[in-house]
Amino acid sequence: MPEKKMLADIEQNSEAWENLLVLADDIGVRVAGGEGEIRARDFLLKTFARYGLDDVHLESFRHRAWQPKREELLVTSEDDRPLACRSSALSPSTPQEGLEGEVVFLERCDEEELAARADEVRGRIVAAPYYPVARQLKTPLAARYGASALLEYRSFSGQLQPARTCAFQQLGGLPVASISLEDAEYLKRLQQRRGPVRLRLRLESHIESKESWNVVGQLTGTERPHEILVTGGHYDSWHVGPGATDNASGVVAVVEAARALAGVRQHLKRSVRFVAFGVEESGLVGSWAYVHQHQDELDDTILMINNDVGGRPSRLAIAGAEDLVPSMEEIARRVQIKDLQQPFAVDCGVPSWGSDHFPFYAEGVPTLGVGGEAVNPDARLYGHTRADTADKVYPRGLSEAAAVNAQVLLAVANADERPARRRTQQELERSFVGTNLQEALALVEMWPPQEVMARYFNAD
Repeated sequence: MPEKKMLADIEQNSEAWENLLVLADDIGVRVAGGEGEIRARDFLLKTFARYGLDDVHLESFRHRAWQPKREELLVTSEDDRPLACRSSALSPSTPQEGLEGEVVFLERCDEEELAARADEVRGRIVAAPYYPVARQLKTPLAARYGASALLEYRSFSGQLQPARTCAFQQLGGLPVASISLEDAEYLKRLQQRRGPVRLRLRLESHIESKESWNVVGQLTGTERPHEILVTGGHYDSWHVGPGATDNASGVVAVVEAARALAGVRQHLKRSVRFVAFGVEESGLVGSWAYVHQHQDELDDTILMINNDVGGRPSRLAIAGAEDLVPSMEEIARRVQIKDLQQPFAVDCGVPSWGSDHFPFYAEGVPTLGVGGEAVNPDARLYGHTRADTADKVYPRGLSEAAAVNAQVLLAVANADERPARRRTQQELERSFVGTNLQEALALVEMWPPQEVMARYFNAD
């Protein structure tokens, strides 16, 4: 049986942990537009070729690459006491002399809270926690209500400043930076003891058009080669750290699934394509580029599996395609992971907009992610910081995620019928009208998909 052969190969010969160490330890920071990104690209290209995939190649695209030049925050009401801060990607620079103002703390920085406190926010520096509202949503909302700048602070301790983009492939609406939870609590104590606290923020960054790449290889189907399954994960990280869990763990699971499936390639009726996506962190640019460059194949792309952030795999998370549930439940009942104590679950809900499945979802392709549970409960605290290092990764989970990918891909590649149909843009829009997704897509300007691709790939 090909399933048993494939699983035994993963159990006995997995290279996932070693591949993760190459990305996270040997290469380290893989920020889009940097030297680490190129080294990771070349490593993944050579690894796909070494595993015997067909048509291994790079697919290039342009993007707005960002690099911080100056990140400075002073408490001017406390004799210019410095605090550590990190500029957000695609944040506009402040004036050369800095931007000064009083800080006001919010609990969420959502529409409701900003409207209720509009008079306090206008003309001031807003500070808000990392969770529960994404920075890409807080930024346009804070700008709408007249804030002069936004400081996002970490929700967990450890003197870490989180990295994120404040806008997707366009300049944010106001200067944005991050500070640690500890420094935010210090500023709150100052307010309680001494009244208004004034800050001066100085940010300077460089933004230029650069080339990046998706790394692609496939196993060509024996009977229906034109019908394609895609599995992928992004290989870029933020500038602050090596991105071991986010997302070296996800991309090496894809690479290991490719290695294992290559050993049973003669049993694949449909083609399986493996994609290491570039430039996810600042706007899902690589996955948008993929759907932009493969428009003529999307009718025949019958499933996309996204791998973003590791852990122990526990479920198949379907992005809104209810008709995909029955076939995935049947496959999930057959999924085997050594020592797994509970049946492998399937859930379906309103899709998120912040990972590489979304451009496929926006084009109507049936899409799911491999959901996971943290074995190390502290691992989730370190994403998007300098502490996202290899010691936070559950090594066995890399092979387990690869095994899940490989089993689902093998089953769907050989199924008599497609597991679900491609949906139209009108159907998708009707499905999320009135949901939080509709509001979020408007704020981050990620709908309709043809306008996103025009903004990303037709601009100078």
